[in-house]
Amino acid sequence: MVRPPPTEKNICIRCKGARLLCGKKTCPILKKTSILKSILPFELGKTLHNIDVFGPSPPGFFVGRYNYPKVFVGPLVPFREYVEKLNLSDFHILDAPELWYGKQSDDVISYRSSLVRSNFKINVNYRSKKSKTTPPTQVKKLLETSQELSMAARPVDTETYIEKLNLNLIMDNHALPIGPSGTTTKIRITENVKVHPKVEYCVSDTDLKASEAIGDYLFLKGRVPFSTIQRVFSAGLLGEEKKRKLVPTRWSITAIDDIISKRLIKEIKKFPEINNFQIFESIYLDNHFKILLFPGKFLYEMNEVWAPNSLWNTSLSGKKIPLQPQIASDMEFYRGRKNYASNITGAYYSALKSICEYLYKIKRQARVLVFREVSAGYNVPLGVWVIRETVKNAMDFNKPLIIDNFDTALNKMSEGLMVDLKYWKKYSKLINFIKTQKTIDSFF
Repeated sequence: MVRPPPTEKNICIRCKGARLLCGKKTCPILKKTSILKSILPFELGKTLHNIDVFGPSPPGFFVGRYNYPKVFVGPLVPFREYVEKLNLSDFHILDAPELWYGKQSDDVISYRSSLVRSNFKINVNYRSKKSKTTPPTQVKKLLETSQELSMAARPVDTETYIEKLNLNLIMDNHALPIGPSGTTTKIRITENVKVHPKVEYCVSDTDLKASEAIGDYLFLKGRVPFSTIQRVFSAGLLGEEKKRKLVPTRWSITAIDDIISKRLIKEIKKFPEINNFQIFESIYLDNHFKILLFPGKFLYEMNEVWAPNSLWNTSLSGKKIPLQPQIASDMEFYRGRKNYASNITGAYYSALKSICEYLYKIKRQARVLVFREVSAGYNVPLGVWVIRETVKNAMDFNKPLIIDNFDTALNKMSEGLMVDLKYWKKYSKLINFIKTQKTIDSFF
C-alpha cells in the first residue's frame, strides 16, 4: 500500500478530528466551525434550566464514544421552540440522512440543532459481567425506553425532563451533527410504537448473528432504511444475546456500511464481469466524485484530496494548489481488507456501500476506482452520509460515460478535477497495479 504522506504536512487530513493526532484535547477545527450564529436557533454556549421537552422523536437515538465503555446515551427529541421555525409536517426527516440528498448545509444544521439529546450514563457492556456493576433501576428503565424508541419506524411522541440544557452543536466527520444536550432523569413514550416487522424479528431472535441480521434480514430482505438499521444496532438490540452491547453511534455507522458491503460483495463475486469502461460523476456540497467501473474481478480503491482552505486542509489556506497535492488512498483486492481503511476512514466504507448496491442491482462485478475532490465550500462536517448519498446519486441517476480502454478512461476521470492526473497516478496503488500486472490471479 502507498505510504501515507508525512504526518506534519497533512495531519488534519489524516485525523479528520477523530484521533486527535495533534495532541490537543479537542479538535480546534471542529470547535471553530461550530460557530454558526446565523443558522442556529439558539446562542452557543448558553444554558437553560428545568426544561420539559415534548415532541415527536424522529425517532432518534445517540450513543457517545468518549470515556468508553462508560458513555452517555439517550434519545433525540425536537425542542418545540426551535423546531417550529422549520414548519415540518413529518419529523422523521430530522434523523434520516437518506432523505437529505439535495438539501443545503444550512438545512441539515437546522434539522440537527432543533433536536435535544437527553443523556444518561451507562456501561456499554451493561448485559455482561464486564460492566462489573449493575445499572441502577432508574438507568435500566431509561435505557429500555430509549431502546424501544430506537426500534420505531415512524416518529413517536416522547417526553423528557432535563435539569440543565447546554446549547451547543457538536460536529463529527462521520456522524451527524448533534444539537443541545443535557442529563435526564425521565424519558416517557406517550403513544404506541410501530416497529418494522423485520426489525421486530431480528431484535427478538437472540441466536441470530448481528451480521446476518443486518445484511440478510434488514437490508436484503426487509429493505429497512440505513438510519433505522444503524440506530437499532447502536442500541445494542442485534446479535446473539451474550454479545449484545451498546455501540457508539460514530462506530456503528461505519460498521453498518462495512457489513452491508461485505454481504453484497459475496453475491457480486458470483456475477459476470462488465465488458466496458464506465465513468459515473456527481457533485454535491462541494464534494466531486468520479467513479470508474472497468472489466475484471472485483476490487476497489478510493482516493481523495482536500483543496486548500477546505475543512481539513487549513495549512495552505489562501495559496494555490500545491505542486504535489496530498492524496489519501485506501484499497482492497479480491479477498478484501484485513484492517481499517485508516487513510480515508469512514468515507471509504460509505462510498463502497453505494457502489456495491449498484453492482448488485445490475448483477455484474467490476474493478472500481474512485476519485473524490473536496473543495473549500465544504467547510462544516456533516457526516459520511454526504459521501454515501452522493455516490448513490452518481450510480443510480446519472448516465455513465462509456469508454473503450483504460488510458482514455483515466484521462476522462481527471477532466474537470483540480488535481492533475499524474498526481492521482502517483498515489493510486490500483492504477500502478493495472499498469504493471497482466493478471490478478495471484490475489484470488
